[in-house]
Amino acid sequence: MFKDPRLALIYGITFIDAVITGGLGPLFNKYTQDLPARTVWVMAGSALLLGLQLVCSPVLGAISDKRGRKPVLIGTAIGSLLASLFLFPVKAWGYLSNRAFEGTTNGMTSVLRSAVVDIADKKDLVQQTAIQGSITALGAVFGPAVGGVLIIMLPQARYDPQPLVSMMVILAFINIGLTLIFKETCQEDTEPLNRAELKEKAFNAVKVITLWNQLSDVDKQLKGFKSIYILQLLSLASLGYYNYFIAYLVTGDLGLTPRQASYFFIYHSLLNLTVNLVFFQIIVKHVNQRKLLIAVSLAGIGTMALYAFAGSNVTMLYIAGAADALTIGLLAGLISGLMSKVIARSDGQGSLFGNTQALGGVASFATAVATTALTALEPRAPFAFYALAMGVLAYRVMHLPEEAAHEAEAKPQEIAE
Repeated sequence: MFKDPRLALIYGITFIDAVITGGLGPLFNKYTQDLPARTVWVMAGSALLLGLQLVCSPVLGAISDKRGRKPVLIGTAIGSLLASLFLFPVKAWGYLSNRAFEGTTNGMTSVLRSAVVDIADKKDLVQQTAIQGSITALGAVFGPAVGGVLIIMLPQARYDPQPLVSMMVILAFINIGLTLIFKETCQEDTEPLNRAELKEKAFNAVKVITLWNQLSDVDKQLKGFKSIYILQLLSLASLGYYNYFIAYLVTGDLGLTPRQASYFFIYHSLLNLTVNLVFFQIIVKHVNQRKLLIAVSLAGIGTMALYAFAGSNVTMLYIAGAADALTIGLLAGLISGLMSKVIARSDGQGSLFGNTQALGGVASFATAVATTALTALEPRAPFAFYALAMGVLAYRVMHLPEEAAHEAEAKPQEIAE
């Protein structure tokens, strides 16, 4: 499965980081229960995380290109530990502080993706980056699922976040250990850091027009890059419901208890994990990814309707979860694989992944803000937003320019040649 054992380590770090970020699962609302409109506050925390990720990711990507992947991974792992410590006081300020610290260290994702591109065989690039992308995207589900095991086993954890926070701290220490044994994947000579350049990257991250112009400049060198990256932006908007899941299941019409929500997250994450592993290890080599992206996106519209109109019907929720895993669950991996194929043709992968994650951060932040606003109007309204994004995504895939269409239709064997 892994020709290079470092890939297994990268996926392990990615998975643990995802669990740390979302491990509290349905108990996040405990931190905002004394505030009005607590669901809105939970989503506001997500928006804060994504907003800071927007600024920090390009900087961390650039540092990893100049100084290596390992130092950045160690630093972000330590930051994730500090973020978890803020959750011991069950207060709104603790939750918001945690989201802020997690936002500054979430650039780990782009650095890990660069590490995969550094060492994966060209013919396996789509598979390996797709797996890493899927773990990252599904982290909002995997985290609550792992935390859910503790909620089911330990009665105290069903109403008190402290046991889950302790688990997250232990996992954060484990991740620090894994980053310490991580072997450097970037073979470029180290370069001195230019503070002015890093500062410029941080400020440019909030300048959407500047980021868009940078995207156009890259597209001149890497034909098809911009069109495929627009698909990634749309997928981020489409998959925004993963961050909304927790609030919707617990405070929406379903009104699940933390234990009931935990069972669903475990079921959903195991399905997603199984489907993604089977698909990206065996099936992806034999399918036209462009046609599959269209089918998955269109199926996602129906899945959003199932979630929105499940009402208090738990059986309908589980049916929607199965449809989700078999269709939308593949979306992040498919697009991550396509992006990595294009970026692998360039130098400075850390900077490119960091810059793309910055523009992706704009999309994720905008999605979180839209979700927060729509939630205040009607708890089911955000699903209409996600369905619209999936419809636009399907349309864009149908009308890809020639260069991007070639990347989307080429099979891994053809790419390696």
